[in-house]
Amino acid sequence: MKRFILIGYGDVGRSIAQVLEKAHVNFVVIDKNEAKLKGKGFDFVAGDAADEEILKNAGVQTASTVIIVLNNDADIIFTTLVTRNLNPHSIILARANTTKSIDKIYRAGADYVASLSIVAGQMLAHIAIGHDEENIMMLEGLEIARHHITSGSPLVGKTIAEARIRSRIGCTIIGIEENGKTTTDVDPSIIIREGMTLAIIGNCEQISRFKEEIR
Repeated sequence: MKRFILIGYGDVGRSIAQVLEKAHVNFVVIDKNEAKLKGKGFDFVAGDAADEEILKNAGVQTASTVIIVLNNDADIIFTTLVTRNLNPHSIILARANTTKSIDKIYRAGADYVASLSIVAGQMLAHIAIGHDEENIMMLEGLEIARHHITSGSPLVGKTIAEARIRSRIGCTIIGIEENGKTTTDVDPSIIIREGMTLAIIGNCEQISRFKEEIR
C-alpha cells in the first residue's frame, strides 16, 4: 500500500488528517511542532519539510500523493520544488494562502493548487482519496468528473498508458472505482474494463473535450 504524505498540521492539516483517517488511508504527517503530533494515532515526522532528509524520512520518494498545506507560501513553493525533485511521479496537491502565489506553486511542480483555507483542505483530501459525487468544481477552473466505462467505450481493453488521455486531452486519471472499491494508485499498466468508473481531473475545457471524445 502506497503512503500519502501530509505536510503541515495546522487547522487545514487537521481537517485533511480527519478525512484521511476516516477513509483508512495510509499516511504520514510532517510538521515542525512535534507536540501537536504526538498521541494522534498516525505516523509522523517532526521537522522542516523543506529539508530533504525530513522528506526522505517520511518516505516522499515513494509516496503516491503529497498534500502541502503550510502557512507560508514561500515555504510551500520551496517544499513543492524539493518534493518534485525527489519524486517526479507523485501527485502534489497544495494550498495557496494568497491567490498571487498560485502560479508560482504550479511552476514549482504542483499538480493542483487551491486557495480556500479549511474548504481547500477538505477538498484536497477528497481529491486524494476519491469522492463519490459526479462532479466537483475546483478553483481556477479545475473540475473533477466521474466517467463510467460502458461496453461500447473506446477505452475498453486498453491500458491507461495506451489510452493516452493525459497526452491527447490534458486530463489526468486520479482514481479508479471498480466493484465498490476505489484506488488512487493509478498505474499506467492498468487495463480499463467495462464497469469501471474513472475519476478525471482537468480544466473545464479539457473535461468537455474528454466527454466528447470518450462516450
